[in-house]
Amino acid sequence: MTINLLQRFFSYFYPIKVDSAVGKTTPHIGLYRYAGRWQLSAATALYSDGAAYRPLRAAFHYLKKELPQKQKMLVLGGGLGSAVAILHKLKLPIHSTLVEIDPQIINWGKDIIEAETKYPCHWINADVQQFVSQHNATYDLIVLDVFQDRIVPQFVSNTSFLQQCKALMSDDKSVLIFNYIINNEENWKEALQNIKSVFTIEHTINIGINRIMMLRNNA
Repeated sequence: MTINLLQRFFSYFYPIKVDSAVGKTTPHIGLYRYAGRWQLSAATALYSDGAAYRPLRAAFHYLKKELPQKQKMLVLGGGLGSAVAILHKLKLPIHSTLVEIDPQIINWGKDIIEAETKYPCHWINADVQQFVSQHNATYDLIVLDVFQDRIVPQFVSNTSFLQQCKALMSDDKSVLIFNYIINNEENWKEALQNIKSVFTIEHTINIGINRIMMLRNNA
């Protein structure tokens, strides 16, 4: 992914739109360059923000002591690969599998990540719900970061889906990072109850209406 010198200069002052497309799950997606990083936007949400993506920066900071021991990461809702960009900044070459439903986002993400890092990274164009139900590999680090604009799809917090995610955790030292946005208190209470029935919530980070939870296998 390239931009000209003029775009690069002005992008340090305000976001510059580089490309746009019709989204698979949202009417419009836009690719922006801002302050030296790539951003992915929908109508009301910022899906990726390079190595500055706050929810995962905060989660990885909390896990900083154990991250060097992680070998395989699964990202459900890959976006432009912010998870990989942050690991690259931390100098942690964890093998990453990113599942993303939108092929255009994957095309952008591949170009960006391949240009910025040499880390092992495998992109899968699939519906997250279907992928989780059919996949049987295991991972010691899982990121659940699935949204439609600012809405968490209902299936993401269903007990059956969470159980399937849990089955992908390699052992009791594995961790699942769940980024949830609260739009409705009743929905959040129900989601939290489902999460607690499947996982142990080790720690929660509050960033505005985001709740970033570190989940452990409670089996």
